[in-house]
Amino acid sequence: MKKRIKLFVSMLSAIAVLTLVPSGNVLPVKAAEPVTYSVKYIGGSFNDWRFQQGATFDDSAYHSSLYLLNQDLKDGDAVVVYAGEVTPNKELDLGTVKLGNLTIYQNAFAAVLTGGVKDCYVLAGSTSAINGNVTNAYLYDSTVCTFNNDVLDMALYYSGTTPTSNISCAGTVGHFTADPTYDGRRYFEFYNISKGAFLIKDGTSQIPYDKYSPEPTEDYLQAKGSASAPASSAENNTSQAASEYDKVPKTGDSSVYLWLFCVSASCFAGSRMLRKKSR
Repeated sequence: MKKRIKLFVSMLSAIAVLTLVPSGNVLPVKAAEPVTYSVKYIGGSFNDWRFQQGATFDDSAYHSSLYLLNQDLKDGDAVVVYAGEVTPNKELDLGTVKLGNLTIYQNAFAAVLTGGVKDCYVLAGSTSAINGNVTNAYLYDSTVCTFNNDVLDMALYYSGTTPTSNISCAGTVGHFTADPTYDGRRYFEFYNISKGAFLIKDGTSQIPYDKYSPEPTEDYLQAKGSASAPASSAENNTSQAASEYDKVPKTGDSSVYLWLFCVSASCFAGSRMLRKKSR
């Protein structure tokens, strides 16, 4: 009987040792799921930007300060900016986080500071300034919007017979289109627009003829390919990849070490119990 118990304890000890070997303790590294936050400028005693978790802002529910949002906001998260009670007197500073989605809701007014945006939606009646490079920008009906950095792809969709929006970009624009929603006709299409040259005023293009290309250029196609490529193939710099890996929460790591500790403790307790019985 003692020999069987000793054999059992030895097996547990071997399992505990083997799990410490990297090849025997491989866990998938999972990034935290994207979270959506809604933001609104609240007047009165607050007179500041306030936020709630979720895609809609509930005026009857509790809302928190922007400082707390900046503590939790991470790359890939989404932010929806709603029209506030009063016109904001300060910028909406979202730090250096690269958002997966930024939506400027209907009739909202905001100057937004970001570390970049993958998909930016600017809805009808809004007035906004977006800081940070944007991969895809989608604007709807009549809106006023300024992009202060580069935009790879920008599309304007309008429901009238002609566009009426006022849009500018201080950076470069890789591709811009304007399409009416009632048919398939394309009103505008420009490629490779030079830095600071993009301007649509009251729906009319003010872009100089020598500041854009009517056809896609090699630079645009390369940038488009890089933007759509998976991170693993687009990032060839080993040190950069290692840095990005360090930012990813290693979910489950602590539980593994706790499990190993428990197994080791049980093996230690079992061996001590055997010693006492042998005596």
